[in-house]
Amino acid sequence: MRSQDIRTIDVHSHFFPASFLQLVQEEGPRHGARVEVREVALLAMPGHPQVRLIPPFVDVGARVEAMDAMGIDVQALSLPPPMVYWAPADLGRELARAFNDGILDVCRRVPGRFVGLATLPLQDIDASLEEMERSVRDLGMRGIHVGASVNGSYLDDPRFLPMWELAHALDVTVFTHPQINVAREVLDRHHLFNTLGFPMDTTVMAARMIYSGLLERLPKLRIVLAHGGGVLPYLLGRLDHSYSQRRECQEAIPEPPSRYMRNFYFDTLTHSDAALSFLISVVGPNRIVLGTDAPFDMADRSSVARVRRLGLSQEMESAVLKDTACMLLKMK
Repeated sequence: MRSQDIRTIDVHSHFFPASFLQLVQEEGPRHGARVEVREVALLAMPGHPQVRLIPPFVDVGARVEAMDAMGIDVQALSLPPPMVYWAPADLGRELARAFNDGILDVCRRVPGRFVGLATLPLQDIDASLEEMERSVRDLGMRGIHVGASVNGSYLDDPRFLPMWELAHALDVTVFTHPQINVAREVLDRHHLFNTLGFPMDTTVMAARMIYSGLLERLPKLRIVLAHGGGVLPYLLGRLDHSYSQRRECQEAIPEPPSRYMRNFYFDTLTHSDAALSFLISVVGPNRIVLGTDAPFDMADRSSVARVRRLGLSQEMESAVLKDTACMLLKMK
């Protein structure tokens, strides 16, 4: 598909290439991960509920059909939680390489419909830097996809600073996805780990990154927040007020937290027209990118229609549906 023909780009979708699943099947059981072969296979990885590997998760043809049904021209493919952080370092490196190589193969098989977001074995920072270099420079990955936290540590932890510095130097966009980390002991029923926990995990990560001074130090970082940024847009006034009143909030940053929205982009995955309208009013249409979370059951399969029924101007609608994503993914 030619770039001028693209109308919609989904930056938030997930896929499991065969090379990754094979490695999990071979090496995962000794570390608590497995692939159960059934009529519909199940993937289990520590720290996350089982995933039913329905065809759009694993079959390129089925994925393209699902994209067409949703009105999606291009999808960015990424590994969902718990990424590869559950594995020991050596296996984590192998899993990351298997995933990234497998996604590159998918992109080559169906030219123009997919771009890859590289996963990193963040339990091993040195290996992550090597894999980021390889993925961006050798494989042509269009972004990096990381968890908001890694085995309980948020991305403002000093151990992750080399990853952020390299992303800044490579001028590559970092897409973040929440993990099951916030108050998991009280969110263990009614799918609350996802509906409440995921948005809160993203919010905590973003606030910690702001207050740590990381965005002040690396001002060109571009970070995409999943699920509409959690509740961060709703709490900006509260964060700014705290900054004005509390000395500990001023230690590492010279400006109020809301000023650092310049580093963040937000996907449309709010499941609500009103919430998406509010998000646009707070951060502006040029900070919003289309996201579906396909093919999980929590996906918004009406994401394109949701944007189009908001009554945005043609320029604003185009920014949300494709233009900002083109910039972030360097597709122009």
